[in-house]
Amino acid sequence: MHDHNRQLTTAGELNLAAARAAQKEWSARPMHQRLRLVRELRHLIAAAAPELATAAAAVNQRPLAEKLVSEVLPLADACKWLERSAAGVLAPRRSGNHGQPFWLRGFSFEVHRQPFGFVLVIGPGNYPLFLPAVQALHALAAGNAVVLKPAPRTGAVAMAFAQLVYDAGFDPALFTILPESIDAARDAIAQGVDKVIFTGSSENGSAVAEQLAPHHTPAVMELSGEDAVLVFADADIDLVVRALGFGTHLNGGETCMRPKRLIVVEAIADELLGRLQSLGRVEFSIERVADEATAVARAEAHDYALGVSIFSRDVAKAQSIAPHIKSGFVLINDLIAPTADPRLPFGGVKKSGFGVTRGDEGLLEMTFPHVVGVRRGKFYRHFDETSAGDAHIFFSYILAAHGRNGARLGAFRKLAGALTRRIRNERAPL
Repeated sequence: MHDHNRQLTTAGELNLAAARAAQKEWSARPMHQRLRLVRELRHLIAAAAPELATAAAAVNQRPLAEKLVSEVLPLADACKWLERSAAGVLAPRRSGNHGQPFWLRGFSFEVHRQPFGFVLVIGPGNYPLFLPAVQALHALAAGNAVVLKPAPRTGAVAMAFAQLVYDAGFDPALFTILPESIDAARDAIAQGVDKVIFTGSSENGSAVAEQLAPHHTPAVMELSGEDAVLVFADADIDLVVRALGFGTHLNGGETCMRPKRLIVVEAIADELLGRLQSLGRVEFSIERVADEATAVARAEAHDYALGVSIFSRDVAKAQSIAPHIKSGFVLINDLIAPTADPRLPFGGVKKSGFGVTRGDEGLLEMTFPHVVGVRRGKFYRHFDETSAGDAHIFFSYILAAHGRNGARLGAFRKLAGALTRRIRNERAPL
């Protein structure tokens, strides 16, 4: 490995000029060249899995096996997803004649996805490897340069990951690690980053958003969760007990999607609560409700909306209810783990944030749509100044194109007559 510790800078030393120069060259590279480095990085992550997991485990004194499966494995999976899918997700999209308004015929469009440029990732303390690393990789794959501000006590994890990024062949100017202090992120924002990806509490997210507002800097905010577990009357109680044990103890309870509210239909409440009390697992607020509709209403009424889990043997019923819950994720008969699927977007609404990371939508968040239009032919009548008689033509066209069937035929006839008269007048000798 090469020594790239010089990348651990102070925010005052952040070399935006070098990062922007490197980003310009990087974004011009063909996608397959960028993804070749992502593939090499995945192989390095696999080889260094014990070291990465050890660094992540040391932050909160967690078991090595837990960090291997909760941070290193999903990070490698995210790399593989990028290798397979990024080119298609970010490919230019051409708009031909199909569906094009008649009055715009002769014009063709292409929608390109352009990188924002320089992305600041502000990482969390609970999953110091997986969450910021995936966000950084999505930004890099999309053609951006990245600066990562680690959470307190997680700088060593960030540097271990950065070392692999550099060893995979990425230009060190594309990926900079800042100190752990809040001032480092604040100074980077003041210097002019192009987008911010923040993961943390709602309160801290509000503070970051306030700093971004004067600069009009866009952001993705992954914020706090107060996740609810809805237990219907037909739920498998053994499964619910196992799930709650997993969810409340995963990562020492430091998971944004940790179940914190248990909403139980009355018919099953005594049995479930008795089981939980016997195991010492009554660690969150418990609400008894009369029926499933009330359970859904209680979940929907909450200010936080990151994730909700529904436990019911009737999967079809749970699936029919899920769309009525305003939340980033709804899981049926499971907790937390499925959200690590790299194909899926992750994010919340309400006080749980806005925007997403991961999946197609998360990759698109690292870019903005850039439309290129081309006019072919010699028809430029829209440049001509309108006259009083044009209003009748425009009204006839709108009615012919968008009116009810009964009105369209008459409008077409009026439009044809108006256009014929106009052409004759334009050809008439002065």
